[in-house]
Amino acid sequence: MFQSAPRQEPFVVVPKIQDNKFVLPGFGLSLDYAPMEQNIYGVQNRSLFPTSLDDRDIAKGDVDQPVLTLREKGMVRVMERITDMPDWHKKVFNPEVAETWKKEAMEGPEDISQNMADWIIDELQFKAIIYEHTNVVSLYNGDICKSDHNVPESFRTQLASATKVLDDVPPGLKFYNPGSDHVQRDLVPIAFFPLVYGRTRILKDRIIGLDDALDSMGQGDVIPVPPETITREDMAWRVAARADIDAKPFSRRFQILPCDLELKDDGRWHIISYINNLHPVHHRNIYKLIEDIFNMTVPQWNATLTPLKDMLHSRARLEYKKARYHPVSREVEEQTPQPRPGEAEVEYHDRLDAWRMEHWRAVQPDAGRFIPWAVPPWMMSLLPADLPSPVRIEQGVELNRDYGKRGLQLFVRITSYDLTPERPYNETNWHCEGQMNEHVTATMAYVYHSDNVQVPSLEFRQISETATLTEVEHEPDDTIWLKQVYGLEDGESTAQTVGNIKAPVGRVIIVPATLQHRVNRCELVDKSRPGCVKVLSLFLVDPNIRIISTANVPPQRLDWTFDGVDPQELEGLDQMLQQLTIRFSERKDTLPISLTEARKFHDDVFWERVQFTKYQQVAFESNVVIL
Repeated sequence: MFQSAPRQEPFVVVPKIQDNKFVLPGFGLSLDYAPMEQNIYGVQNRSLFPTSLDDRDIAKGDVDQPVLTLREKGMVRVMERITDMPDWHKKVFNPEVAETWKKEAMEGPEDISQNMADWIIDELQFKAIIYEHTNVVSLYNGDICKSDHNVPESFRTQLASATKVLDDVPPGLKFYNPGSDHVQRDLVPIAFFPLVYGRTRILKDRIIGLDDALDSMGQGDVIPVPPETITREDMAWRVAARADIDAKPFSRRFQILPCDLELKDDGRWHIISYINNLHPVHHRNIYKLIEDIFNMTVPQWNATLTPLKDMLHSRARLEYKKARYHPVSREVEEQTPQPRPGEAEVEYHDRLDAWRMEHWRAVQPDAGRFIPWAVPPWMMSLLPADLPSPVRIEQGVELNRDYGKRGLQLFVRITSYDLTPERPYNETNWHCEGQMNEHVTATMAYVYHSDNVQVPSLEFRQISETATLTEVEHEPDDTIWLKQVYGLEDGESTAQTVGNIKAPVGRVIIVPATLQHRVNRCELVDKSRPGCVKVLSLFLVDPNIRIISTANVPPQRLDWTFDGVDPQELEGLDQMLQQLTIRFSERKDTLPISLTEARKFHDDVFWERVQFTKYQQVAFESNVVIL
């Protein structure tokens, strides 16, 4: 029932981080630098959290999750619906309500047995205890977490009010994501004025704070283009074999710039360097709100990061050991296809498999008794004394305890999805956030405003480990059970879609970088008038590494340099700077980046990420089922 061995040794202690804040990946260190840590066996390992962005982690199985049966997916859908209900964490302990939920589960569209219904209630009662402590619930492998109570309604209204000013900008400073058909509009664009190798300036001996950020503009030395680090020979072979993929894991052109956070004596995380593209003076009130929501959601970040550290955390709910099928009638049995004269053996087996798939029905696995596998230390005293097997104490992540002395780094993005009768919906493709340069380890999404738009949802998929499939007893050449029990095909990808979480206004969802996600169809309610959804997204840099941030790079925005200048006058200055850049192209690294050039960089970043997403997609789907 439980995954029997970790894919890599969990961190014994929090790994050491590079101490010098001026020697960083891409500047003094190689782009693919990773801190190393010795495990209990004396082996040096990269001490970064595993991520699906890295095809090496995929190849080693470090991001694998327990393979899911179709029945387990159904169980999670039921639990997802229940945990969307108000006060579910209290009602689940009411025997009458619990019995009603069991009955509804068994009568619903999912294939739920009595044992599975019992498991569902037992697991939800366990999760309810954790919810009372953290306001967080996680049902999916990898601990995708949702919370409706960590962030109060009063905060949402404050954020909605404070960010209205971000809508009121000149047309030249409105940023639509390339390829989104003017639907995805960034209020705080994450890729505008990124670090541009060979153009951006960096300070070598001084850290930039919030109060002196504007004074530092134009200072520093131009950061050189870093050397190539990962060649095609270093890539997973399935990626390297694709001639149509030009992207590399690490960009030598760009890096998105995070801000730095520091844990201060008041026990709260504070933003200590400017947020790229959010003015550190005019919008300081929004800085405070972003600090607030990060501090409110620390328990949720902890929950999502814990499986990245404690590799024994994930487990399968249903056990499947032997392929068995329900008996078929004699009449059906007599219709079993026989070889035809001159028919090739492979054609006969294809025909036989198709017939079996139509007429055979695999006996589905059933649930046993719910037993928590790993529990936080504070919960040990609350467990029943009659558990048939011992439970593990979770080796959890606690950001304040583990990383309070070294600090954190965070990317901030605020996006408005502007839907119109001409463009009535929006959706995205499967992806992980960022490129390898950014080391994003988890992503938070918070919908703080919605008007005339149906509740969107995030859908997830995982890379499933398949070692357990090779242990299933089955007849030679029989793969019917694989499709009917797991929804997988022999020789096909092990990637499994696991489910989705609704994203109503006020809900916080955090997703680890070990899984892919996408926005399901986000659509207008009334197709005759426009609508919008506004989302605050926070992207956490792997706290085991430090990358170049706004503490190292002075602000680059031309409109901040000429703060208060009339928009038309600013446009004239920008055009003049463009001409100078063209005229003195060999010396353009001595000139500020114009808004026009920055827009081109913004688009280039996007299209480079599109290419990297193709790279990552091939890597994500590269593991295949082999029986």
